[in-house]
Amino acid sequence: MSSEKPSSRAREYQREQLTLELFEEIATLLFLTIWVWIAPYLAEALFRFGSYSSLILFATIMYLSYQIGLFAFDYMGGYRLEHKYDLSTETFGGWLWRHTKSITLSGLLLGVMIVILYSAMWHLSYWYVWCWAGWVLFSIVLAQVFPVLILPIFYQTKKLENEALLQRFQILSEGTGIDVEGVYNLELSKTTRKGNAMLAGLGRTRRVLLGDTLLDRLDEQQLEVIYAHELGHHIHRHFRKSLILYAISSIALFGLIYLVFTKNISGAKPEMHLQTITRLPLMCLTLSLFTFLWRPVSNAVSRYFERQSDRYALERTQQPEKFASAFEVLAEQNLADPNPARWVVWLYHDHPPIHERIALAKSFKKVS
Repeated sequence: MSSEKPSSRAREYQREQLTLELFEEIATLLFLTIWVWIAPYLAEALFRFGSYSSLILFATIMYLSYQIGLFAFDYMGGYRLEHKYDLSTETFGGWLWRHTKSITLSGLLLGVMIVILYSAMWHLSYWYVWCWAGWVLFSIVLAQVFPVLILPIFYQTKKLENEALLQRFQILSEGTGIDVEGVYNLELSKTTRKGNAMLAGLGRTRRVLLGDTLLDRLDEQQLEVIYAHELGHHIHRHFRKSLILYAISSIALFGLIYLVFTKNISGAKPEMHLQTITRLPLMCLTLSLFTFLWRPVSNAVSRYFERQSDRYALERTQQPEKFASAFEVLAEQNLADPNPARWVVWLYHDHPPIHERIALAKSFKKVS
């Protein structure tokens, strides 16, 4: 165990993590820029296999080359850095298997979406409108199936069995529309020492997930505060509001896709198909830049939602001391920088800094 002070160690960890993220983003932009240059030659070489086959081959080669080219960042950030600061409990083999599952699942989903996008572009009028609507619908379906189909691929979950804790949650849940039967233990300890909790799913799949790393570190009153925070997201309908904002931002996103695939493209179908396949790296580069520029807005909205849930948790539990102590434990457990630079928060944080959340608790006045 390091002899460094917790805040000093946390800042070092966050600094190294941020440095890796910045270099990975630069490397991604360079990778996509290079692919914009080489795309015409590769697409033309593959086009003899036909429109769809060449599209799938082109996208597969591009995706695999990206994963291989940037594997060092995944390894450094996802495995080596976590072990350096004693945050990971995974063997290298375990991490590699989980990473392989992640890129395989991502690749399959991306592949299906690319084929659907190109099929719509090649055969439908107003394809960008249909694709936008399909993208929003896909996001809703993905959110619904995430806790029952996606999450179990990476982490085991089971219903919480602590009756005393469930009874506390039942009292907090009254009138909120969430049943405590929907509280689950998320087994994080096989991969990490970090603590986490989340509200996931929609309708019948909606549930609160509490990491076993949290359940082992916090007392029942602190866990009440964490649970109440997740209830706050439900009460304030944050998913619905996020979806509306997401749908609006996606209009701009598909507007950019439309421009990428229609500007200076002409000719008969085979020639047009070849030209649009060539534009795939340019589309990815455009979307990467759009995501980077949109991220401060998205993060600001997310931080606002988190503050709303924090206030709800304080008002619901009337336990500001337990709120503050719970987040102090979380900060220590996750090596969170208690007071990061403003630009770092602006660009990279979708949650308020820990010092702000603790200050909120300390300024909270209980109802007498």
